Amino acid sequence: MTNNVMETYIKISKSFLKKFTKAFFAEKYDEKISNEYIDVYMDARIYSFGDENQKFFYKKISSKIEEKCEEIKKENKKADVMLLDDMVKMYEYIYYIDGVRGISDLKEFVKNMYQKRNKSFDLEPIKGLENRLYKMIKEYFQDQEEFFKSFETNDFSLEIDKYILVDNTYKVKLNYNFKVPYIYSNKVINEVFNEGTINEDKLIVEYTLLAALCVQDINNAIFSKVYIVDFAKTLLSKAKKLKQTLRVLDDPAIQDKIILKLQYSDFVLNKDLIYTLMKDGFKFAIIIDENFTATLANLKKLDVFEYLIVSKESKNYEPIQDYETKINNEIIYE
Repeated sequence: MTNNVMETYIKISKSFLKKFTKAFFAEKYDEKISNEYIDVYMDARIYSFGDENQKFFYKKISSKIEEKCEEIKKENKKADVMLLDDMVKMYEYIYYIDGVRGISDLKEFVKNMYQKRNKSFDLEPIKGLENRLYKMIKEYFQDQEEFFKSFETNDFSLEIDKYILVDNTYKVKLNYNFKVPYIYSNKVINEVFNEGTINEDKLIVEYTLLAALCVQDINNAIFSKVYIVDFAKTLLSKAKKLKQTLRVLDDPAIQDKIILKLQYSDFVLNKDLIYTLMKDGFKFAIIIDENFTATLANLKKLDVFEYLIVSKESKNYEPIQDYETKINNEIIYE
């Protein structure tokens, strides 16, 4: 089964947060409360779309943790109030460890954190805990690095170019870097690479590499970048393979950043399926082809699509330019 990139990344992060919280609080650790905080933190950390100012991003996450604290206090009158408040305070360190805020010297950071743990949290000193926390954080950094490195390949690479005059929007193309026997011309190679089953199969590679890049963006609190990428219309008649291919992108944060290109004529022939995929969170950019007639009424029918792509050679190029101020779509001219 095709792996969901974000799912794997979240699993790594949650595993660390559980181990860290358990070690930090030792005998006072409460797994149920810890898991509730972790879920809220991960949701705020990953799905805070559009907030890229580090200071405000940190505050947004912090406010969600504090809201969860107050929610638990109201729902459970017997809850350990001191522990609930201490867990909120502990996340002040998580923000640094998880890259929401910066660490200049990890050794010094862990030393100060351990000292404050013993004084400010009313927790008993534990022999060797400072060193254990340091190693735990180092291992987490290594796990994250290995996660992103696992997507590096010598055979394929993403070519990413910014669309002119469209903010934070990038065109993505998958390049192959392996050698092909010289008996095949570049034209033949490109035709094979971009048609039929091979074209479908390469999308899994392309979407996986792009999803990993999006996770990296999100890890660095870069939410506004949007990537527009190819889609194979032949997948629309292959339900099982379509599901397998799109599983790579099946996460709200990834779906918010990756837009699939689709010809207008293919949309018309598969409207019900496209609308179903859109309800599931997938986004499409419609390529205006020669089957489209650029009237204001027809353009209004495409209002559900954030992006329309128009070739400068198209008969629709000038009419769409004339209507651009009257429609809500972002127009990309190629």
